[in-house]
Amino acid sequence: MSDKKIIHVGSSIEKAEKGEYHLDVSAILKEGWLITKKHNTPILAGLLLVMLIGVIAISFIASYWGGPEQMLQNPEANMIGNLILTVIVWPFLAGVEMMGVSHALGMKTRAGMVFGFLKRSAFIALTALIVWALTSLGMILIIPGIYIAVALSLVIPLVVEKNMSPARAIALSFKATRFQWFKLFQIYMSLLALALIALLPSLLGMPSLISLAILLVGFLVIAPLYYNVKGVLYREIFGVTMQVVNKDGQPDSYFSA
Repeated sequence: MSDKKIIHVGSSIEKAEKGEYHLDVSAILKEGWLITKKHNTPILAGLLLVMLIGVIAISFIASYWGGPEQMLQNPEANMIGNLILTVIVWPFLAGVEMMGVSHALGMKTRAGMVFGFLKRSAFIALTALIVWALTSLGMILIIPGIYIAVALSLVIPLVVEKNMSPARAIALSFKATRFQWFKLFQIYMSLLALALIALLPSLLGMPSLISLAILLVGFLVIAPLYYNVKGVLYREIFGVTMQVVNKDGQPDSYFSA
């Protein structure tokens, strides 16, 4: 016989809508780093799986247009290819996003989590397409695009963890993040600065082998850090609901979604 209960961690939708949450930039980055030191392997393995899926997908897409070179030279093919790739990859990438959320709750994860939310594929893909379209349009004037990218950076976990529709998740993201948008921007800029530091040797013309080694080390650290920080942000802004199952004295936790 199993004993089930629902627990809630962090903020809530009601508090998020009213802006009743607090973001401490340095504390969030520090927590993200501490989490990354403990939980970096699953995210890296998950990202490698997603990259493999993406490479296979883009190979098939490019073959339709006569090969990668022909596709790159054709703006229409590029746009269509990006749309198709977004639809294919994001349902798997959502699993990586949820790894970060899990780590922010002290839960362990595994690479196979990238396949854990495929039942929400249609909603995840549609949300990703809408976000991509809105951000691309905003980037025409640059500043609106940056605002949208930051405001909607946590929208996928809302679709997955809270079972929201794309429209509801996007509307809530805009409403909730406007209260502390600049702090979110500071956090993402800090992560971007780390990525640029990893790219600096290449930009300065250092030997290829050294540049590549530094870039690889940077990826191994910054990629999991990025998703773990996003997990902390999601917990602090929207909160997380989980179902806890205790069976035969062996507790387990998982998302009620």
